[in-house]
Amino acid sequence: MKSGKFHGIGIGPGDPDLITIKAVKILEKVDIVIAPFSKNQSIAYKIVSPYIKGQVVKLRFPMIRDKRVLEGFWENNTRQIKAMLDEGKDVAFITLGDPMIYSTYIYIFNRLKDYDRETVPGIPSFCAAAAKLGISIAEGDDPFVVVPTSDEKIIDKALEDFDNVILMKVSRNFNLIAHKLKEKGFKTGFVSRCCHENEEIHYDLDNLKNQKVDYLSLVIGKKAKQ
Repeated sequence: MKSGKFHGIGIGPGDPDLITIKAVKILEKVDIVIAPFSKNQSIAYKIVSPYIKGQVVKLRFPMIRDKRVLEGFWENNTRQIKAMLDEGKDVAFITLGDPMIYSTYIYIFNRLKDYDRETVPGIPSFCAAAAKLGISIAEGDDPFVVVPTSDEKIIDKALEDFDNVILMKVSRNFNLIAHKLKEKGFKTGFVSRCCHENEEIHYDLDNLKNQKVDYLSLVIGKKAKQ
């Protein structure tokens, strides 16, 4: 029996209307859609559920930093997906934003090298956030950098070397990040839950200090021109 095809589907930042036509076509025809979740529900599934025609299988991918534990989840979930593909089922794995940017999908994709795979790009959250804020990510020949914020040294290097920065996953170190951006002379825009019903937009990071910041939050910073 011929194995099924594995599709990685980027569903964009959260607005069901910002999903590509190609993604919708695949979701409507595949046999199984994998909906990853970390705790109780799959945010990605909630967004694309109107487009799904086949079976939905929810697989847990916890938000933890212990690589050993994560490896166990990745291996176990990959085994389940391989079993579906070996039955000749076409499988789609849905993920917020783009599948190749800080996505759990990558760890599954790399474990399925012996299967027919296709990745469908999605609109990254930082592109949607820039549109919401009315802030350009970069202009002309200006470079820009996208960085996670778990390592303070990476933050410092980005703010020193680039005038246009996108800081992802800012909830863990938000007060520190806000302080560093202000100290370095960056104008900023903050977006939480971009394109979701409970979206928040702020331009003054001081207003958010000492508050609980949602995990799905990012900051775009642009150094003020002299």
